[in-house]
Amino acid sequence: MNAFLDDLRFLIDEENLFVRAEQLRARLRLLPLMLVVQLVIEPLFVWLMWDIASHQQLLVWLATAFLLHLAELVLWVRSRDSLNTIEECQRWSQDFFNFALVFGMMWGVGTMFFFPGDLLTQVLLVCVLMGLTAGAATMNSMHPPSFYAYVLSLMVPLTFRVMVEQDETHVALGAMLLLFLLVMLSSGHFLSKFIMLSLRQRFENESLAHQLASMNDILEHKVEERTAQLRHKTEEVAQIRDVTIMAMASLAETRDNETGNHLKRTQNYIRALAMKLRHHPHFKDFLTDDNIESLYKLAPLHDIGKVGIPDAILLKQGKLTPEEYEIMKTHPLLGGNAIAMAESGLPTPNRFLHIAREIATGHHEKWDGSGYPLGLKGHEIPISARLMAVADVYDALISRRIYKQAYTHEDAVAYILQGDGTHFDPEVLEAFQQIQEEFRQIAGQYQD
Repeated sequence: MNAFLDDLRFLIDEENLFVRAEQLRARLRLLPLMLVVQLVIEPLFVWLMWDIASHQQLLVWLATAFLLHLAELVLWVRSRDSLNTIEECQRWSQDFFNFALVFGMMWGVGTMFFFPGDLLTQVLLVCVLMGLTAGAATMNSMHPPSFYAYVLSLMVPLTFRVMVEQDETHVALGAMLLLFLLVMLSSGHFLSKFIMLSLRQRFENESLAHQLASMNDILEHKVEERTAQLRHKTEEVAQIRDVTIMAMASLAETRDNETGNHLKRTQNYIRALAMKLRHHPHFKDFLTDDNIESLYKLAPLHDIGKVGIPDAILLKQGKLTPEEYEIMKTHPLLGGNAIAMAESGLPTPNRFLHIAREIATGHHEKWDGSGYPLGLKGHEIPISARLMAVADVYDALISRRIYKQAYTHEDAVAYILQGDGTHFDPEVLEAFQQIQEEFRQIAGQYQD
């Protein structure tokens, strides 16, 4: 709750002025695009409701929305460069909040007032408003007050109106909307913190670059070298941030039940396997330098689908029942589908996201086809998922759990080698056996 209130206050002072101003500038740059999206969706809403509600009332609603958009556009044209002082930033922050609250209330109240009678149209309307909410999570996350205002004033009336029907279908739909609302609020909070951290790092890097640039001529070459490294790192962080924003906007929840050291270990395991196999004739085309680096970065996403598993199962203190295990087995598809949704929103295929989806979906597949969720067999399983399977199982074996003791390195290796040709790709296992000592060292370096 305190974190929510801190986001809602969006405090601007001398210490964080540069970061806050950059957040507001990013929001201003997106404003024309957001206006275009609203101008397209609002007539679509009127069209959906045309045979249901009063034409006059719908046109009044649409005209009011367009007038508010015009007012927002005029304000943007006149003052979009006024973000140099605390007072100017506070004024824009308040304006963003006010407009978001008004537009959210227009959608929320309009939904209650024009709510259709037939279920199909209701579902179409819900999909439109969920799309608006998901869009708000990506576009408004740099300004949390407007994000919360828009999402809550839009989704709360919609959820209330759905549940008013009180039949079984609408109660289930309302419950789904409540879960979706919680997910979006959690995602927006997570993304706003991520953006804030990225911007702080950027300004710290720039400050360091300026300090280095002020040194004498002996250090000039070092300054240029460091600046280039910082620029590269900034671009890399921006790419990862964008991927995270898209993935989290379509994710059912934002949490991770594994420790940070588990993630570091699996990252290094998969990179070690990839480096060993990079010259193998069956792997060399895929295991390029870029793809090996991507595997290293993306390994922590292998269990991202677990955020969609209920707490009662995911955090259970003991062995799962068969029914609970079936639910747990859905997590690869949950993660893969979330990443696939992010990937589908890009104008061209994205190698980085494609590998992420392969890892999330396929790391529980088995070489003989007995794995899940798709029952892939042999070379049908992506190389990235085959590597991840060995890394994940090894780390699970050597890690202590409530329901089991940790295996020794030797026992873990022996267990994995028993899966030769059944659970694991034989060629991957051969590489694993050859570098098993490197796995031991990684486990020791990043032990819990």
